[in-house]
Amino acid sequence: MKKTIVIAIGLVILLAACDRKAFVKKIVGTWKLDKYLFSGLDKTLLYDTTYRNWQLTVGDDQVYTKTWQEFFFTPDSLTIYDTLGYDSVALSYTIDTNKFFFIDTAITPHLEIGKWELINSEEDLQLRNDSSLAVEIYRILDLTKNNLTVRKGNEEFYLGK
Repeated sequence: MKKTIVIAIGLVILLAACDRKAFVKKIVGTWKLDKYLFSGLDKTLLYDTTYRNWQLTVGDDQVYTKTWQEFFFTPDSLTIYDTLGYDSVALSYTIDTNKFFFIDTAITPHLEIGKWELINSEEDLQLRNDSSLAVEIYRILDLTKNNLTVRKGNEEFYLGK
């Protein structure tokens, strides 16, 4: 009787370990943003404009990286002064002033590296940033081989490989 119980418990533990490995194997990879919802509203275009080329790479060594590019647009101007000549009667220079207006663009790449972990019976993905020690917890709503849907607060991320 005791032998049967020990064997049954061993089989349950073995099956749970195999299931966890399959789950981890599905979550490992590079994920790109397909769709972003904020409070149920599709805000993909706004998110993609702010966090350009957002990408999450989950490694099998418990390390993750998040990369994106941020664009900054700054209005600027340039004034050019040119001396056209000298008026000897009025004793003054004739100066031509040209002002050019333009928008200065800057692209800032961002890289976040840290450790990831599955918590709460593998229902949540926890990302712990190494540099800022910030912790983000995402609820895993759906996970298939090529799709991952997670929620953080009132944000939903639909990711694809």
